[in-house]
Amino acid sequence: MTEIDTNPKVDDPELWAKVGQAMDRKALWEAAELVVEMQFGSRSMLQRKLRIGWELTGRMMDALEALGVVGPEQGSQARDVKIKLVEDLEPVFETLYGDGGTAFTALLHTDREASAAIPAQPTDLPDDEEDDEDVDDEPAPERSRPVEGTVYTPEEWKLRADPEGDRPWINPQLRTKDGRKARYVYLRRQARRRARKAAARQLTVHGIVPRALRGERRMRAWVIGMEGYKAAADERLALAAVETAARSARRAQLALLKRGEKQAAAVKLQMEAGKQLAVAQNARKTAKRAVAFRAGYTYGPVIVADAVAYGFADVWGFLGALVLNLAGVSLLGRDVEVSEEELERLERIEAGAPQQVSVGMTPRMFEQMMRQALTEDLKLTLSALRVDPHAWGFEIHVWLERMTPEKISNGLDTLEACLPGVRTGSVLLQQSAESRNYCVIRVPGPNPWQAVPELPVREPKSISTDDLHKEQIGGDMAGRPLALPMCRTNVNVVGKSRSGKSTILRAILDVLTSTEDQIIIGIDLGGAGSGFGGLRHAMHVVATTPAEARTVLQWGLDIGKGRPGLFDRLGMGENWVTSGRRPGVKFIVDEFPALVRESRKGYYDEDLKRQVSWDLDGMLAEMAITCLKSDVTMVIAGQGVTKEKIKDNTWLTELAVQVLAACDKDDVVQILGDGMLAQGWRPDRLVPAMGKQINDASVVYVMAGSAYCEPIPYRGCYADPDELLRRGRARAQAGLVDIDPESAKLSRISLKSLMERSARNYAAGDQEQGAVPQLIASIREVFRAAGNPSGLQLEEIAAGLAQDDADRWDLEAFDGEDTADQEAARAVALKTAIKAVLAPGGKSWTPDSYRRPGAKNTVKGYCLRHLKKITGEDVDAS
Repeated sequence: MTEIDTNPKVDDPELWAKVGQAMDRKALWEAAELVVEMQFGSRSMLQRKLRIGWELTGRMMDALEALGVVGPEQGSQARDVKIKLVEDLEPVFETLYGDGGTAFTALLHTDREASAAIPAQPTDLPDDEEDDEDVDDEPAPERSRPVEGTVYTPEEWKLRADPEGDRPWINPQLRTKDGRKARYVYLRRQARRRARKAAARQLTVHGIVPRALRGERRMRAWVIGMEGYKAAADERLALAAVETAARSARRAQLALLKRGEKQAAAVKLQMEAGKQLAVAQNARKTAKRAVAFRAGYTYGPVIVADAVAYGFADVWGFLGALVLNLAGVSLLGRDVEVSEEELERLERIEAGAPQQVSVGMTPRMFEQMMRQALTEDLKLTLSALRVDPHAWGFEIHVWLERMTPEKISNGLDTLEACLPGVRTGSVLLQQSAESRNYCVIRVPGPNPWQAVPELPVREPKSISTDDLHKEQIGGDMAGRPLALPMCRTNVNVVGKSRSGKSTILRAILDVLTSTEDQIIIGIDLGGAGSGFGGLRHAMHVVATTPAEARTVLQWGLDIGKGRPGLFDRLGMGENWVTSGRRPGVKFIVDEFPALVRESRKGYYDEDLKRQVSWDLDGMLAEMAITCLKSDVTMVIAGQGVTKEKIKDNTWLTELAVQVLAACDKDDVVQILGDGMLAQGWRPDRLVPAMGKQINDASVVYVMAGSAYCEPIPYRGCYADPDELLRRGRARAQAGLVDIDPESAKLSRISLKSLMERSARNYAAGDQEQGAVPQLIASIREVFRAAGNPSGLQLEEIAAGLAQDDADRWDLEAFDGEDTADQEAARAVALKTAIKAVLAPGGKSWTPDSYRRPGAKNTVKGYCLRHLKKITGEDVDAS
């Protein structure tokens, strides 16, 4: 006989504070054994093995810490296990099941009072007052005297699992009157609860109807079989191949370049698509026979049984057969039995640690992964979290508790490491404009930009300047369009090499060249106009040399600074009213850093006898400040805005519209400010194209007023180069917009002369830029007259030039006290002139070592091999 006190005192109040809520004593003992046996104090391990909730594992770990089994919490790492052997758990067993165990259990399992006090007297309820309540029908234990009785082991009198934690206070292992009554009440309450759960379960995925639907889908999947699905997939692929071949044939008919090759490729694609379609149709016929056989084998007996039941018992027999059919189908829809190892792996995945992220995974599973990564790895305090699945990936809405998303922005790399299967640098963060603690995280899948369409087709002169903000040039992952405000607005496009900056620029240019009231002027000193593609045909002027650029900029400044004097006379108010009769002017500047370099190099002024800067960037800065009201604006594209690229042209960062493709972090800070990185403006994490991998090419962030003030990534709409060439020529044939007479009188330079000069340069292949300067041609004649030596000294070249052009290079034309001083002055002038005439073409000729005929030592001078490279001759030719 063992005497057990049901109401001993608990001397450790801190233990109760650690535990805090009801808990199952048996489950706590199993947890202690499991932790010590595996020597791994992990909450996720307890969740998988014991199949309990995440919050309960936390309380259970706190209880094990109070019992001395594990150490304190260590963030995302598992707790240290203090007990090394299961045999050493005897003190823990004594605490749970010994003399102090009943009191510990009494406090652990009570949920009736706010405090730990136990009622002094029991209250027995009459039988007629016992209802469906879960708490009030259990007798309370006596406090004044111990209960005597024989103790039986749990195996002799075992209770059901108690997930709600409301076992009776009196130990149900005691076969006493109070013990039997408490056990009876407890079992009856559990039966009622199981009935309610069974009824509520019918509304979940484990109900009979959902299981029957799953069973029917499994039957149908077996009937269709692999050959059926494969035949359907082959047919879809074949039809897609046919559509691709037809599209290729249509493009080949419209192609202007390499039409023969493209038509041959289209014919080859059509032949291959025909073969695929024939194979797919043959596979479909074969699959139909197999499917018909399995369908008869599966559904035939069911139909026969239902017919027999109807024949024997009429309608009731038929209904009974339907019930049996439902039971059989629901049996097929039950959960699949798997091995212990496979079950553990599946439980680990469902608990929040799947093998890798995929677009097809369930939102609940992905939410568990994301919640664990944010709370345990990034140490964030979440107020709420919601996961929205999309075709392009997952969108996670996060509400933080008294925090800003800065910690998420700084830990995006860590977050990607916690999401296996996510491409490096692809996770994006957006600070919401609604609330400071609300942000959106986007985890793209393998094809996140499938909703972005091709560049829309626009007819010539179909758009007005007032509608520019409605014309799509790109889209976000959900397909929402990107349209920039460009009416009396300057735009800056920044992106490093291979970032897709040209795709964005051509999309903007496609919109501008289809307007009825804009004059388009292009400037490209770094790529000879290649950045404009085929749309250069629809542009009025394309300047590819510093001299041309200075001329068109001067014309633009004359128009922009002179138009305010026409406002009152034309009744326009305070701004130029753009229309087809009085168009605006838009400058498209590509490769701005190259323009800055050419501007700094300058040219040699024959009158001033010194190098003079072109000041092209200064003219653009003046235009940005003074010409907005006159609708003389610009779109500037460059590789960055740091000082090493644009020098002191910081006015670029102040333009109203900023478009940022893949660029450096310094560019983001210069344009948006240091604090914007923490808000999710991270174009520095975008990956440019590498080889044939597109990566994040043409993906941009846009800052443009209230319409575009959140860090949402967009991708530019793409169009085939042949299609852009077709559009450019069609718009050129439709006629370009002409300047209004009032504005034409404001400048001595005429738009017509600029257009004619640009057309001549383009038709001649920019011969003016590629031609050999006259000075270099004269120097080449000097080398020929000297017998083409391997090199000449600067004084020797100057003496040879003086024989043909004495007025310019004779010694008498240079100042000096004696002949030596005059020769030195002439050499300096010749060196400066050579540098000046080669600078516009991006070439240079520097002194190098060469050996005179018959000499042993080398000397410094101007080598013939370098001169031949400049003139385009064969260096190896004699």
